[in-house]
Amino acid sequence: MNWRASTLSLLTLLAGFAPAGAAAAQWPSTTAVTGRVIAAGGGDVRGVRVVASVGALTDSAETDSTGRFSLTLPFVLADSLELRVEGGAAGEAFHPARLRLGPTDVAREQEVVLVPRAWTIRAGWFAGRAVEVSLARAFSPPCAGCTGFFRAMKAPGDSARTRLQGWPAERFPLRVAFDREGSGEAVTAGDSSAFWRDAGELEATFGADVFRPARYADAVPRDDGGPDDVILVWFDPDLRGLGGIGTAVSEGDVIGYGDVRLNRRALRRELTAPGLVAHELMHTLGFGHTCAWKSVVADVRRCPWLRAPGVTDEDVAYAELAAEIRSLLHGHDGRWALEAALAAMPAPTPPALAARPQGAW
Repeated sequence: MNWRASTLSLLTLLAGFAPAGAAAAQWPSTTAVTGRVIAAGGGDVRGVRVVASVGALTDSAETDSTGRFSLTLPFVLADSLELRVEGGAAGEAFHPARLRLGPTDVAREQEVVLVPRAWTIRAGWFAGRAVEVSLARAFSPPCAGCTGFFRAMKAPGDSARTRLQGWPAERFPLRVAFDREGSGEAVTAGDSSAFWRDAGELEATFGADVFRPARYADAVPRDDGGPDDVILVWFDPDLRGLGGIGTAVSEGDVIGYGDVRLNRRALRRELTAPGLVAHELMHTLGFGHTCAWKSVVADVRRCPWLRAPGVTDEDVAYAELAAEIRSLLHGHDGRWALEAALAAMPAPTPPALAARPQGAW
């Protein structure tokens, strides 16, 4: 760890001119910057380079085999410093990260979750397939005022941190109940069968138990605010031209309730039925629309040629990545993740829709 030569020379000069017996008292105090990097999805983090900068002064260190790093700045930090995670033997496997830390932030360990440049799908139909990870695409909204596939939420009490909306892992499988009293139309056995067939296909694609049937009496909201693991489903004749609406209600980034409103005609039409239930259920799981890849949640009004009849490999990869990041932040003391990776990205440019194939509608 070597500060620029000019800084060391200045410190040496100051120490050399200190009166005898007073050198220790006048030698500048130090600021320690410590922490670790955590690889989302696993991976070797040895040799990842961590760089601290204060104005024109820089110092760096490499992480050890556990991802830990330590820097000692030869002065007391008065304002803020920039901390960058980049390069190194393993660094090319991860997106770089950048943080602006004040004296209070520096006083604690920095746990930085690194976002991989590729995600290997862990389970389900696409298990083992590697998908390139682009945060620009994941957050890219299909319209002004829209969210992207990733819905960014500010962490409660700390607006500097960006979290992803999602359900706590311990609440799965989520209870799903039909609100037959609230539905504008009677829910038939055929309606229920069609819904659960498509929900089961979504689960198979993910290779996970995501939903379980429940009685409405056990799922209805209580005066105390519970339950917090329920998705309610009903048919709404007022949707008219819409196929459905899926909603996730959260406190901060933690979802506590979901609902799906469906248009029965759309569910039964050959043109609109494929992917309809999966599309709305993905919204209740915390994911928004996208026009960045072929997806079951592609925005049908803006990029209908990208709408898939089921969950795609990119949908699964980004969903698994989101769950991994949430787990590391909520369950393993990680502090920084997406905000650090986003801050290190080049200046954003207006997002472009994925290309429309020739002849696509």
